Amino acid sequence: DMNYRVTALDEGSAIIHQLESDYLTTLYKVQSGSLTWAEGLKRINTVEQTINNEHLPLYKQAREAYHRLENIEDTSQFAQLRGEQITSIFSKGRIYLEKEDRFQLELYLQNDLESDVKSLIDNLNAEISDDMLYSKAKLALATERARQYLVMDIILIIVGTLFIALLGLLIYRSIRQPINHLTHTVNKISAGDLDARVSLTGQNELAVLGNNFDKMVEERITTQAQIDRDYQHLNDSVFILLEAVADLSERNLTVRAKVTEDATGPLADAINQLAEDTGDVLKQVRDVATSVESASQKVNNHALSVNELAQLEQHEAQETLSQLQRSLQRLDTIAQSAQHTNRVADEASNTTQQAKDMVSLTQENMSHIQNTVQETGKRLKRLGERSQEISQIIDVINNLSERTTVLALNASMQATAAGEAGRGFSMVAEEIQHLSESSRESTQQISTLVRNIQQEANTTIATMEQTVEQVSKGAHLADDADQQMQATLDATNKLVAAVNQIAQSSAEQVLISQELQSRAERILSATQTTGKELLSLTGQTANMAAYGQRLVKSVNVFKLEA
Repeated sequence: DMNYRVTALDEGSAIIHQLESDYLTTLYKVQSGSLTWAEGLKRINTVEQTINNEHLPLYKQAREAYHRLENIEDTSQFAQLRGEQITSIFSKGRIYLEKEDRFQLELYLQNDLESDVKSLIDNLNAEISDDMLYSKAKLALATERARQYLVMDIILIIVGTLFIALLGLLIYRSIRQPINHLTHTVNKISAGDLDARVSLTGQNELAVLGNNFDKMVEERITTQAQIDRDYQHLNDSVFILLEAVADLSERNLTVRAKVTEDATGPLADAINQLAEDTGDVLKQVRDVATSVESASQKVNNHALSVNELAQLEQHEAQETLSQLQRSLQRLDTIAQSAQHTNRVADEASNTTQQAKDMVSLTQENMSHIQNTVQETGKRLKRLGERSQEISQIIDVINNLSERTTVLALNASMQATAAGEAGRGFSMVAEEIQHLSESSRESTQQISTLVRNIQQEANTTIATMEQTVEQVSKGAHLADDADQQMQATLDATNKLVAAVNQIAQSSAEQVLISQELQSRAERILSATQTTGKELLSLTGQTANMAAYGQRLVKSVNVFKLEA
């Protein structure tokens, strides 16, 4: 009944609000020109549909419902009357808006509208007031009844509390002795008397609890014995693992830890895998280091050979310069004394032929030197590539060391979490970490040696390129000297055939000989420079060989499998 009246109050208030706020406001706005006739008509139709479709049906249903509950007759005629009044009011307003006569609309607003709408609103307000008065009365009655129910509930609660307290006292007296006995037994077990038992008889809950407690104590004793046996077995496994780690810390990579089925099994397997991987990598490093040492020795031998050829070339150049100087002196003698022209020309021809042969030999030696230096440069480049392979292998070792460090940290954390039982794990983790740090230091030393080898190789390659350039220049100079020698030889032959041109030819020969002397001096300077560069190359290749030997010694520190 109250719910229906509240619904009727809500919907009646909504109908009044729609009439006053929307319907009347729309008509006044149209009359004042704020809205057009079409807009006003549309709004009135919308308001009418809202009232007829939403608010009025709910209002009618609510009133009919509580009228039926209170046996009030003619509820349908009453609701029909309200609907007809609302329809009549909206019909009048729609008629004036459709006529679009502002004067008639104004007369309607001033004279008829208030009486039509006010009558409906007053009736709705009266009904709402009746509903509110009835609701207040109902609320007061309900409040009084609730107060009576509250007093009765309080009395019942007090009686129930007294009854429960009495029942609790009886139950407490019945269970106090078994609980005291159970407490006494628990205290004895806590003091170390594991033979103490509750041994309660009966079928009640405390007897069941005592029996279950006795079973729990028995299971606890059995579990503790099993834990002690597992702990002893774990200590034995850890001791064996520590012995293997100690051997590995002595750089003996042939040792393998015993893999057991307990918690140390995965750790021992990981240590074995680490030792095996490290051994394989160090074998590769040792092989590469041996190759580097062998290649360095070969490069050094080639450099010594090139150095000997350069010294021979220097000697030949000095001989060539000496021959050219003698040829120049003889040509001067020819210029001063025409009587000895034929003899001097023959000697000059022979000397020039010898000089040409010397220059040809010099060309061949320079070509051989150039080929040897180029081959040496190729070997040095291959040596640099091998050094890059060593760097990659060292990176692999560093990655293995980092993974080992992470494994040791994880093992240390697990040992810390295990407490006293994990102390052996902690020692193993520390030994693994020390082994990882030792491997990292060794790889750092190897990396330093490899970088030094790469730097020396790069310097040697640059020196070889300069040497090739110097040799190429020397070859060009020797070629020019060979051409000049051929011209000199042709000139001296013409001197023998034509004595009449001795003076002119002698003068030309002097100039050519001077040019040859200058070129021979440059050839000699180039060969001396080549000799110095080759000496430097020899020293650098010797350093590379020494670095290779040091690398082999560093790797041989570890004991590897054959």
